[in-house]
Amino acid sequence: MKLPPLKTQLAILETRPWTKGEYAKQNWGVWMHSISAYVGRIKPSFAHFLIEIFSAQGNTILDPFSGVGTIPLEADNMGRIAIANDLNPYANIITKSKFDRRGLSNELIYLESIKDLDLKAETNHVPEWVKEFYHEKTLQEILAIRKRLLADGRDFLLGCLLGIVHGHRSTHLSMRTGYIIPYIPNPKPIAEYREVLPRLISKAKRMYSDKVPDTTNGTVIFGDARSLKLEDRSVDVVISSPPYYHTLDYVHSNRLRLWFAGVDFENQYLLADNLIQQRNTYLSAMKEVGKELKRVMKDNALCIFILGDVHLSAKNTLNTAQDISDLYKDLGFTTHAIVDDEIPASKTTIVKYGGENAIKNKKQKLDRILVMSKNVS
Repeated sequence: MKLPPLKTQLAILETRPWTKGEYAKQNWGVWMHSISAYVGRIKPSFAHFLIEIFSAQGNTILDPFSGVGTIPLEADNMGRIAIANDLNPYANIITKSKFDRRGLSNELIYLESIKDLDLKAETNHVPEWVKEFYHEKTLQEILAIRKRLLADGRDFLLGCLLGIVHGHRSTHLSMRTGYIIPYIPNPKPIAEYREVLPRLISKAKRMYSDKVPDTTNGTVIFGDARSLKLEDRSVDVVISSPPYYHTLDYVHSNRLRLWFAGVDFENQYLLADNLIQQRNTYLSAMKEVGKELKRVMKDNALCIFILGDVHLSAKNTLNTAQDISDLYKDLGFTTHAIVDDEIPASKTTIVKYGGENAIKNKKQKLDRILVMSKNVS
């Protein structure tokens, strides 16, 4: 399939088709997109149209900041060759879970095979801040099942378990708390016993409610975008939502699921230092990313970034897209467009869940879509 001229692609982008009709729904797309929550995750329909507009079937699409794999999963479902890369262990587990396609029957047979085992684990090593979310018996079951899934390499089911490990519905395993960010409401709810296995079975069935391909062309890499494990000139298109620096905390916001992913609190601090999200090092780190992208992209290949503004105050806003555009120009990229994508503040994670970075006046959130291409060497 031959793509239309770039001018036509940009004209389609300007119409923002992901904001219209059924595509405007936050949960548009296959259920597999919803295995587990992640702060800052883009809408599947947004990913869908970026892929549709700027790539063709068979193209290799790289997402160097793949998070929980929204762009790679949608790309794979659309017949592209998807490469997901992220340095967050929890995000990596969830992306791997989306590409572990054994089929629902296989997953249910496995869960049936472990139901009569002793699904209890010691909790002496569990930090008190984790224990406060759970009934003791529920926590024992979570730990026992997690250990079993890790030993047996059941990536899909491990992703499902992390997806229900906390939240605000009866399908979740914790006391009532935030689904995306694990905060405990005041007054503090009671942590009632919730049996894990039936809820895990129900979660697995929901994820397979939609037809997904039995096989995938996806590759999931646990790695740093500043040092990609890819060959030179191997990527047709880069589509990614890089970290929103000085705005979202990708570690603290996911701290409970990170702990169950094997990252204790001390190592979470180390992870936060390694991730690209600090204001004072953001541009220098993104420069290193740009050098790597230039190496792995084919000549004239497109790079599409979704970037959020940084609101330091009511009168002081940093235009991240323009900063990256200026930075990447010196690296050998040409900017073709920066398209605004306005999102009502009431629908942003920051405002909904509060915290020190909450936009107190609920100022409208503005994402920008930066479209660049790698210059011919």
